[in-house]
Amino acid sequence: MIRMKKIAIIGSGAGGLITSSKLAKELSKEIKNEEVSITLYDKKTEQEFQPGYLEVAFRGTDPSKIKKRVNKLVNPGVNMVYENVEKVDLANRYIRTEGSDKNRDFDYLVISTGASPDYEQIPGLKEANRDFHTNADKSSLIYNEISNIKSGKIVVGIGGLPYKCPPSPNESAFMLDEYFTRKGIRDKVEIVYVTPFTRIYSAESISEVIEPIYKNRSIESITTFNTDTVDPEKKEITSLEGETLKYDHLFLTPPHKTAGFLKGSEYSDEDGWVKVDKKDLHITTYDNAFAIGDTTNIPISKAGVEAHLEGIVVGSNIIGDIRGTDKNYKFTGRTQCSMETGFHKATFVVGTYDRPVEKIEPSRMNYMEKKVMEEIYWSSLRGHYEWLFKYHFKEDYFLD
Repeated sequence: MIRMKKIAIIGSGAGGLITSSKLAKELSKEIKNEEVSITLYDKKTEQEFQPGYLEVAFRGTDPSKIKKRVNKLVNPGVNMVYENVEKVDLANRYIRTEGSDKNRDFDYLVISTGASPDYEQIPGLKEANRDFHTNADKSSLIYNEISNIKSGKIVVGIGGLPYKCPPSPNESAFMLDEYFTRKGIRDKVEIVYVTPFTRIYSAESISEVIEPIYKNRSIESITTFNTDTVDPEKKEITSLEGETLKYDHLFLTPPHKTAGFLKGSEYSDEDGWVKVDKKDLHITTYDNAFAIGDTTNIPISKAGVEAHLEGIVVGSNIIGDIRGTDKNYKFTGRTQCSMETGFHKATFVVGTYDRPVEKIEPSRMNYMEKKVMEEIYWSSLRGHYEWLFKYHFKEDYFLD
């Protein structure tokens, strides 16, 4: 009798759902014959379309419009366990969920626990700030606030590193500019963008594209500004460089952290990010365990497209191992983050491990492509548009 191969996936965000969908679809025969099982662990019963946080924050989209029940996103053949994992033992191949003394064994493991805001790093930031990275409901608080602004100084930008969705702080500046321009009070509202980088965007090619837009729209930018503390009473931000900045409204992107159970483990770095091979995503010396998406220590952007492509690579390699093929697929480092520049235009941050980020001018066509991707997002988590991704990314879909 063939022993069942058990696949455990931790995290039901974009990466975990895409990976589980890939595995469930291609291993459907093995699942039916009870040769393979797939179990997805996550306490959350609801997922959110995180790029939509900007629309909620700066255009007033109803938060409920970007939420979906997890059970509507999980493919048949995937067992859903609504519990958070608190321990992973790679050497002995088991995981344990919170409040349980039961060890759940696995043959293959995929960690896709993402990243979340870490307000503890910056004193005063939590009390003073509103952000569009925590969840949809908190993002809506920004729109409630800007709806009542008639004048004043708004500070946006990067509060700390690392953070997910690299273009989003720049998008917030552009969307605020559009909002107050359409409202007819742009001349009464000062918008200031702060960043710890030496230029407006970390990639030089994109910075060259958007710097003129900042100047043309009178958005002030302050570079090499590493936020140290925030004084909510005085409404002041102090940087590590010793600069003090006043504000009336603060919408900074906070630094992010990894899942708590990963910190201090043998397979993570000192900050808790999982150490993986940047090509096939296996964890350190464990060929049967992988990590994808925001939770890895790969020095690339923390964004959904990476989680998607990494999930396809990992899923393909697990399938190949189960079926005994000698294929070894590799992630190219491809990123493709959209950056809306306001007024129905957008650019894209596109690059790989081997190709520097391209210089792409904002256009309405790019904006339309961004909107198309938003429309198919939920279906893409179930693998329904994989043919389109494969066509679009071509040789960057994966290497074999």
